[in-house]
Amino acid sequence: MEFSQLNRSKCDDVHYLAFADDKGKIRLGIILGERGGLLRSPFSAPFGGMEERGPQRLSYYLDAAVELKAYGRACGKPVAVTLPPACYDGDCSRFSRQALCLLSGGGRQLYADFNYHYSLSDFSLFDERLWASARRNLSASVRRGLEFECCVDPTDAEIEEIYSIIRVNHESHGYPVHMTLDDIVATSKIISMDFFIVRKEGKGIASAIIYHTSPETVQLIYWGDLPGGRDFRPMNFLSYNIIRHYAESIPASGVRFFDLGPASSDGIPAVGLCDFKESIGCRLTPKISIEI
Repeated sequence: MEFSQLNRSKCDDVHYLAFADDKGKIRLGIILGERGGLLRSPFSAPFGGMEERGPQRLSYYLDAAVELKAYGRACGKPVAVTLPPACYDGDCSRFSRQALCLLSGGGRQLYADFNYHYSLSDFSLFDERLWASARRNLSASVRRGLEFECCVDPTDAEIEEIYSIIRVNHESHGYPVHMTLDDIVATSKIISMDFFIVRKEGKGIASAIIYHTSPETVQLIYWGDLPGGRDFRPMNFLSYNIIRHYAESIPASGVRFFDLGPASSDGIPAVGLCDFKESIGCRLTPKISIEI
């Protein structure tokens, strides 16, 4: 709720829906942002979908899908839902249930993004799962004396440095950065976030910002390197050390998965980015968007 309120200005209106059973007990809910002729879940996040009050019967999801479609029709706007990838599904298959019920209830798949995650329990196999090129690049980065830092309780100056590296990286590739520095700082006050930086002789050359999106999963929000430092292979060094950082926190943290996010846009893959994530041992699963 706080996150939606923080990002309310990024849509025309916000709709809060609750779905109850025939006895009036609330079973499911969803937050929709009105923008561009659609009711969107999410409207300012990597994914959305329905929230539940504990595991729910399949019939409640089926009923909610029908009601969600009816609500969109009453508003004169279709509802578009982007669901999380498989690493968030849990033992109850809650998001697989949502996808199937939305499709069964009259929805259609808009596209499926190529999403990558790393299972932290596999870290002992990290080296043998590396592609040969990734192993060479990681070895080269170690030989060149790169340093990895996890910024615990980062200062405003550290957050700005980390963000600036990412901004320059995205600008060099022609990619947008949808969150401003102020957005990052404000979000860090309501969502647990981790900040990482790679340095060469004290200068930051690569960085990453990560959300704790669920008790078992951390999610990469932004990362990147400076164009002038790419010969040092800092992204191989950064990705390895982030994975090691979370793997070594098991079991105390409870984190099981590192979600590196999509390597596609509206279902169209960026093959080079797909190759990089696969080269370090990540698993590919679809992140589905449905209109109903």
